[in-house]
Amino acid sequence: MPARTMPELYLCVDGGGTSVKVVIASKLEGGQVLGRGAAGPCNVKTVGPMGAITAILQATYKALAQVDGFAGYEEQANALPPPPLDRPVFKKVWLGLAGVLHQADIDDFTPFAQEAFHFGAEDQGALRITNDGHLLASSCTLMPEIDSTIVLIAGTGTVGLAFKKRGVELDLVGVSGGWGYILGDEGSAYSIGRLAIRFVLEDDDRRKVGSRCADALLACFGVSDAAELVDKTYSDHSTSTARSFTAAEANRKVWIAEAARVVFAHAFGDGIDEPSRIAALAIVADGVQPLVKLAAGLVGDRSVISPSRSSLSLGGGLWKVPGYCELLKRSLKELGIVFAEIVVVGDAPEEGARALMAEELAAKGMNGHHV
Repeated sequence: MPARTMPELYLCVDGGGTSVKVVIASKLEGGQVLGRGAAGPCNVKTVGPMGAITAILQATYKALAQVDGFAGYEEQANALPPPPLDRPVFKKVWLGLAGVLHQADIDDFTPFAQEAFHFGAEDQGALRITNDGHLLASSCTLMPEIDSTIVLIAGTGTVGLAFKKRGVELDLVGVSGGWGYILGDEGSAYSIGRLAIRFVLEDDDRRKVGSRCADALLACFGVSDAAELVDKTYSDHSTSTARSFTAAEANRKVWIAEAARVVFAHAFGDGIDEPSRIAALAIVADGVQPLVKLAAGLVGDRSVISPSRSSLSLGGGLWKVPGYCELLKRSLKELGIVFAEIVVVGDAPEEGARALMAEELAAKGMNGHHV
């Protein structure tokens, strides 16, 4: 059995549509990250609560195995499905999950999380379940000059969130998007992939000579021409190991989203011919505009969110592309929206773990002040 006791470990989970990443940290180690783990897709709406918990536990066991005294848990990561923790290990757990936006989503998922982490009713306050965007907002709690933040997630999907700072805590004051790829997700990798498909098809309709960008997209999609691309787009994307409708749709979404890599490479990469660069930049420009509109809508009339006192926190794989970030910033500036700080959050679970520990330190300080 592990020699280490529960109270010093904090777990933060960043569960996205493509993968889940977790971080374990400890105050006793000066806030040091003690373990990291990753597993498969974790959007609660897409893979369901059991699928999400399976991915979360797999990643958690991988991270726990790196912590002194917990090596025995490594075997649990390979079990399918992985079992719940055999005892309370973490003082606090923060689950930031794609597909969780409303209180009803939290209420539905809570029993699964409580069982997974061995929390009972008496552990109220030890478990926090939010949208994954809340993790990205946590960095602003360490910025004294900032009193609010807007979060834009652009990865497999998209969502925008607005927060007002209250001490070391954040109050959610606005939400936009997060509706999934059928109703939304404009500006996401999926959206850019869909725009790329339309680019190829429109070129074919106009009988234009194929560009290198179009050829690269056809290769990415695994087809030889536009007609085959249409057929494959609407074909069954289930596999021998994933036959359900949900799995097939998830596979289709990922297949389309992969094209974003090709578009970005032709828009911002080196050694690209001019026609291909122009075409790819047009796709990217169309792709980013819904995110500009989303951010502007969250700012609103500036009575709640003032950009000059706000940060813009960007999370998700697309913001790792500097050109995409620059297009967003330039378009916002054209609307007169200039944020005090713009942060591309590269390690959301670590930011969240540090915020958890900072909140507890602040709470202890307040309690001590009143004694």
